[in-house]
Amino acid sequence: MRCDACGTMNNETSRFCLYCGASLTTAGTEAAPANPATPASPAPPLPRAAPLRPVYVPRPRTPDFVGLFGVAFFFLVLGIVFYQNGNLLTELRRWWDQILAGRAAFRPPEGLIVSAGLFWGLLGVSNFGIAFLRWFFTRSRIRTLGALLGGIAMVTFSYFLYRYSLRDMSGSLVVSLEAAVIAVLLFVYIGLGLYWTTPRWRPSVEGIYRSPRP
Repeated sequence: MRCDACGTMNNETSRFCLYCGASLTTAGTEAAPANPATPASPAPPLPRAAPLRPVYVPRPRTPDFVGLFGVAFFFLVLGIVFYQNGNLLTELRRWWDQILAGRAAFRPPEGLIVSAGLFWGLLGVSNFGIAFLRWFFTRSRIRTLGALLGGIAMVTFSYFLYRYSLRDMSGSLVVSLEAAVIAVLLFVYIGLGLYWTTPRWRPSVEGIYRSPRP
């Protein structure tokens, strides 16, 4: 039995076309040419529709209010440091003159070292607050981890500067230890980032970003 819609030959007992699913009737068999020696050429099959792909719907961009909190904390910490050391600009100028004179290994003034330790310590504590805000408002694990590890690096550097001000550590030791701490924190950040973005997490993440928002 020939299908009237697509011309596909089907069994006589079939009620629907095996190719296009159209209903098969006896009228289709009667409409066939009487001369079986010269059968009519079958019609070309209908093209199949391409499968629908999910459409990417970008999320609307919103201001990073948590980042603005970070800028506000930075200026607050800067104000506290300048309030604690009124001669900070003078000490910075003296140290800069020594560097320009070719004495790069010259020990900075004691007040400048203390102020630098206070600055990095307060900035590290504010980074802990930024990490809490990012997790509370955005639930972004990568950004929260970055702020948290940045705070740990800053607080550690503040402690090294404190030991340097007490002359318990040399300047080269402070730099080498801080570089080692930053390297370890970077390994932690990269390792957790790769673990969170492995393929077993991608389907859920893509589903969140591609689902149409009301």
